[in-house]
Amino acid sequence: MLTRPRGLGAARRARLRGGLRPGHTRKSTGGMAILVVVATIMVLTVLVTELTYGAQVRFLVAHHQRDRVQAYWLARSGYNIYRLVLAANKDLEKSGALDQLDAFMPGASSMIGDALWKMLPSLNTGLFRMLLSSGGDIEDVDEEVMTEFQQSGRVEVDEDTITCSRFSEKTFLEFDGDFSAEVADHESKINVNNMASDAGLIQDSATGQQLYALMSGEDNDLWFRERNLDRWELIGNLKDWVDADNTRSAGLGGYEDNLYNRLDDPYLTKNAPFDSMEEIRLVEGWQDDVFERFGDRLTVYGTGKLNLSNLEDDMLAAVLRSGAETQPTDTDLQMCMETYSELGWLENIEKYKDFATFVENNCGIAMGDDTPFELTTSSQTFTITSTGLAGTSSVTLTAVLDYRSRGSGKLLYWRVD
Repeated sequence: MLTRPRGLGAARRARLRGGLRPGHTRKSTGGMAILVVVATIMVLTVLVTELTYGAQVRFLVAHHQRDRVQAYWLARSGYNIYRLVLAANKDLEKSGALDQLDAFMPGASSMIGDALWKMLPSLNTGLFRMLLSSGGDIEDVDEEVMTEFQQSGRVEVDEDTITCSRFSEKTFLEFDGDFSAEVADHESKINVNNMASDAGLIQDSATGQQLYALMSGEDNDLWFRERNLDRWELIGNLKDWVDADNTRSAGLGGYEDNLYNRLDDPYLTKNAPFDSMEEIRLVEGWQDDVFERFGDRLTVYGTGKLNLSNLEDDMLAAVLRSGAETQPTDTDLQMCMETYSELGWLENIEKYKDFATFVENNCGIAMGDDTPFELTTSSQTFTITSTGLAGTSSVTLTAVLDYRSRGSGKLLYWRVD
């Protein structure tokens, strides 16, 4: 009797119990599971990292935006303080008090007519904190503190001394950030927009002669020679930008736009007044060195009249050169300007004739009967520049205000940087 081998049956039964059919072997699935787990962890890591990074970016943007908003309103604080000062300055002029003062001290109105804003040509939170710590009396400020403020514009103040709040537990000026503001008038500058109405040769125009007088002097002569620049050509280019015709001034002839057609990005002359000071840089020859040297003595606002009491030395020298019958030396001009600074405020100088008489009597410089400069005793147009600082953010406001027709000032220009 034949029997089936036991070993063979047992192996078959074992394979059947393991779920394998005859001829098949078991395959391991452990490697696939590990791969799925690793891939899942990588995806989750990338997702969490992306979410964390996005949250950090949004936080920093919000933080910076908060600082920028605070800096903006700090800058507005400096701007509004100067608007208050300028409005009070104009009210003082219109009050009649200065006219009464003239009866006792001739020329006093022209001497202090713009006193308020000239007493505060710049201000900042450091100045206020310093004054507050001294009880409001500048004479009580420590000499070392004053020196530090004059040099750096900042001052360290013991916060225990600043206690004058009526509204909360916080003391006055106790806030994060600072502001710094300054004011400058346009009646101490040459209005280049006036050339739009000048007819004839630029050498005969009032504004052209003003600019040439400003650019004259031994230092300027050397400066122009080193750069091979022609002053009348530069002045003519300014006039060509604002006048209505298309012919080049300064006796050069030719087509105005030829200066700009050859540029990589050509443009045309405007043939209309300047809208802002930045626009002057578009004029041929005024892009770099020339604007840096003379640009702060130019303006596109106001009437173009000059307030003698506010002129810097180079502008005062220009007035003297424009009226002198014989061109004085730089040394004579310097001596005359020093004399005017010491004694001019004692005179009632309201017109060019008054100024010419003073110069002839005190400086020995013979002045002609006329000058291209029109004089005034009061400034009417101002630029306020105010910068707010908060954290790492800063905002600068630049505004031009005209007080000729409105007590609160008419806004002519507004820029936020």
